[in-house]
Amino acid sequence: MNIGKPLRLGQDRLLRHLPVMLLDVVLIFVAYALALVLRFDGNVPTTYSRSLLVTLPLVSGLHLLVNGLFGLHRRMWKYASLQDLISLVQACALSAAVIILSCFVFFSSFHPLPTGVIVIAEVLVLFTLGSARIFPRLRARLPLPGPAIENRARVLIVGSGNAGELLAREFLRHQDWRYLPVCFVDDDPAKHGMRIHGIPVLGDRHRIPELVTQYDIDEIAIAIPSAPGSVVRELATICQATSAKIQIVPGLLELMEGRVHEITLRELNLDDLLGRPSVVIDSLSCSQSLAGARVLVTGAAGSIGSELSRQLLRFSPAELVLVDNNESGLHDLGLELGGRRSSSTIHTCIADISNGPSVRAIFRDHHPQIVFHAAAYKHVPLMQQHVCEAVRVNVIGTRNLCLAAEEVGVGKFVFVSTDKAVNPQNVMGMTKRIGELIILSMAAQGDTAFCAVRFGNVVGSRGSVIPTFWRQIEMGGPVTVTHPEITRFFMTIPEAVTLVIQAAAFARAGDIFLLDMGDEIRILDLAHKMIRLKGLRPGRDIEVRISGLRPGEKLREELLAADEAVSKTQHPKIQRVQSKCAYDRETLLREIDELALYAEAYDAQAALAALTRLTRVPSPQANRQPV
Repeated sequence: MNIGKPLRLGQDRLLRHLPVMLLDVVLIFVAYALALVLRFDGNVPTTYSRSLLVTLPLVSGLHLLVNGLFGLHRRMWKYASLQDLISLVQACALSAAVIILSCFVFFSSFHPLPTGVIVIAEVLVLFTLGSARIFPRLRARLPLPGPAIENRARVLIVGSGNAGELLAREFLRHQDWRYLPVCFVDDDPAKHGMRIHGIPVLGDRHRIPELVTQYDIDEIAIAIPSAPGSVVRELATICQATSAKIQIVPGLLELMEGRVHEITLRELNLDDLLGRPSVVIDSLSCSQSLAGARVLVTGAAGSIGSELSRQLLRFSPAELVLVDNNESGLHDLGLELGGRRSSSTIHTCIADISNGPSVRAIFRDHHPQIVFHAAAYKHVPLMQQHVCEAVRVNVIGTRNLCLAAEEVGVGKFVFVSTDKAVNPQNVMGMTKRIGELIILSMAAQGDTAFCAVRFGNVVGSRGSVIPTFWRQIEMGGPVTVTHPEITRFFMTIPEAVTLVIQAAAFARAGDIFLLDMGDEIRILDLAHKMIRLKGLRPGRDIEVRISGLRPGEKLREELLAADEAVSKTQHPKIQRVQSKCAYDRETLLREIDELALYAEAYDAQAALAALTRLTRVPSPQANRQPV
């Protein structure tokens, strides 16, 4: 047994705390000496002077012991809080009680110090030790030298809560940051007219344009990290009507993830306008489901699949099998994940999921226990033009995967679906709806728990309108919106993937889950805000053009069909969809075989008719069974 290292560690800690302990001894002696002088008006009897010298080792040693028990030597007093001061008071009170008792029990023959002297001394000890410890924090709050006031950006802070107060304090201290906080605005009327660090709260958000002009504001800082997207969007609209630059305080999640390292400002981005709150999941249940398992991800090189692969790796699966037909994307993802510190074995498999033998070979080789099926064609206009390709990948591919999973005994199969599968009016939505029907029919028998997770658009996905808007803005416009009233649901890719993993942890056979998509976003408003985020003006710098609805495009996406209802699950952002009926498995597979023949023959008209029949016109009741 190696005991040298612990001993060495203890010696290092003692040496590190030794200066503080010696300072405490000096301050304790000064406090007791001063207490004697105060008690006897400067005429300290010789007997009590001797008593002080006799009891000083006990007093100092006891204080050091009690301070050590309360951990006062291990605290970073630069960040001292009220709790730290309470601990110091408790330590001094305990020391005083023990010292008074000890003086009368062990030193009664040496004229122990009077109780009054000990009480006065301990008050002085508290003051001196407290002052010595609070000094680093006071020093840390002293303003650092910076440019003259006239050379600093004048800042209006939106929100006078904790984040706003902290931001103003940091700006006042770090003058080298070149920010000068001028005023606050806050929607709480009780704060109006008050001052924080000498900075006035001058009204609510509606006064922002007036205050920007009146106080010559250069920048507006939104300091409401917990504000929902609707509030941030309204604030952005108000602020963008002024000449001031708009910035925002990073949220707690960004600080925790290390994307920012201090309380400061950054530019407003699209995620702020969407205002999706951070997601908290039950990591224990996810880990129990995934740790040590063989997990397969289809569409691994895509926007959803790649993020899914990254997050799955956090839960330490034994093997992570990445499947995609995108050679370059899959190669890059394999290098990225392989470079991370992980005990998981990563396999990259190039395959087209519409190729049944290839799919079955991968499943036989790796015997996955959990499958996340994210592979799909998702661009609505392209799929309208290429019906047979949509059928080949989104329908035939899903069927192939489900049958292969059943063949090798996969424990859980998770199908990534979309809100476009609800009452579909385009080819892409129809194919995804059939994917859900395959899941429901396969779940009716066998040991594999087939389930699906349904959600809307994700920010940054290759099928999302947002990357298109960014490209159009960078090219100087025009930005094309199909209809002035068209709306969509949006969520971030990390949020969607996190919830997919959580849903998979408690999924049962036949479950379809619906993720909480938040508020609908009007696409025209989104386009305007994205243009303004680049410091440009819609209609003047960048043209916004209404191009007309595309074939099969809805004004509003739907989350539930008429025959569906939802119920709660273990997670507040995940709902379980309850459907009244599902296709009989054999009937559905027979109709998909017919659909596959049309797709293989590239008979787009017949394939579209079959898609419509499968998704729009219910099969006879004899061919359908209750769930």
